[in-house]
Amino acid sequence: MTPRRYTGLLIAFAVETLSSTWLLKMSGWVPFLSILYFLSGIALAWLLLSFPVVRLVRPARGWWKTHTIHYRLIIIGMIALAMYSWCRYWFEEIPIDISNADMLPIIKVMGERFVAGHHKQVYDVIPWIWNGIQPIYLPAMWLPYVPAIALGLDIRWITMAGLLFSFAVFLLLYRPEIHRYLSFFTAVLAFLLFWWILADNTPGIISVSEEGVVVAYYVLLVLALASGNPWWIGITASLCMLSRYSLVGWIPAYTLYLLLGKKWKRIGIFAFAGILCFILLFLLPVGGQTVMRLAKLPGNYIPFAARVWHDSPGVFSTSPAFAWFFGPGRVILLHRVLIAFSFIVPSAWVWYGYSKKKANIPLATLKLSLVIFYCFIDVPYLYLFYTSSFVSLVIVTMLVRKPDESPPAVMPEA
Repeated sequence: MTPRRYTGLLIAFAVETLSSTWLLKMSGWVPFLSILYFLSGIALAWLLLSFPVVRLVRPARGWWKTHTIHYRLIIIGMIALAMYSWCRYWFEEIPIDISNADMLPIIKVMGERFVAGHHKQVYDVIPWIWNGIQPIYLPAMWLPYVPAIALGLDIRWITMAGLLFSFAVFLLLYRPEIHRYLSFFTAVLAFLLFWWILADNTPGIISVSEEGVVVAYYVLLVLALASGNPWWIGITASLCMLSRYSLVGWIPAYTLYLLLGKKWKRIGIFAFAGILCFILLFLLPVGGQTVMRLAKLPGNYIPFAARVWHDSPGVFSTSPAFAWFFGPGRVILLHRVLIAFSFIVPSAWVWYGYSKKKANIPLATLKLSLVIFYCFIDVPYLYLFYTSSFVSLVIVTMLVRKPDESPPAVMPEA
């Protein structure tokens, strides 16, 4: 693999990271940054097809006794302390209240109903929020917050735990080569992403959002795809799908990939794991009637987007998405483009990659799916974009790390 290709990968990652973080401070540049963000994400997915297969390496025997892992654990502990201090500050400055954002208040009510044993009423209208609001969050989104609610803790500690886990994965995977700039700049970009999320409340990912849970799910999915374990892939994909709809285009594309390769056993495991997670996380906790009720909710996104355009138009001018270009008069068109591109482009990408015998097709398609979904999303809240950023960070870290002598955990056929 030529150094030029690695350099291109790092440049694409740098552009994607900076255009969704610190460059957003440049007033008036957001439309241009939206294009940069989109193109850099596409470039990452494209370059990934030409790299050697990304593999999750099995740790060497006795790895927990090495000085390196001890140093990494110390760094993770220091990061945890920094996150604890900053989170305490943000939690005190910005309480969980609908005047700041309604996501966490809604999730808190859902969790409180579940803890109280009112499982069938979890998705009932909440009358005291916005004069009556229908909860829309999928089970894998709000269930992780239930332990914090049961213990009387601030539920945002769960968000912090998801982010800490994701940064810890980066540190455990990070294995720099001496005298190579690629590893150094990867670490610099990881730090810039970390500091933006933690110390700057512009995205609100810690103070008002639930995105840390979603980030952790997608990091697990990347690791699963790199491991090639079909059970792990099925479970992590289910967690992602049962938290946000952003994986909706990747699921059929990945199924097509398995069909093209005639991997019948993997298809069966993937489907079985999905059905099992759906039953355990959805049907059993809240019941079949709730599932049918939620199936109708995606149609509400268009009027919701129209309301946000009317009440909070700043949302569309502060994130690297394309909704700003469509404007309030083309909300329906944007929604149709989102649906069409989310399903058609990833499957076409898989078909192309398979016909050309490319590597890393599932990972590249995952990255492509996230870029398309979030760039064309109806209401582009800024905190949504960092799931894709962490996917890029973990993939790039595995690609530029020093080669391991240990055998891979599993040959990734995923």
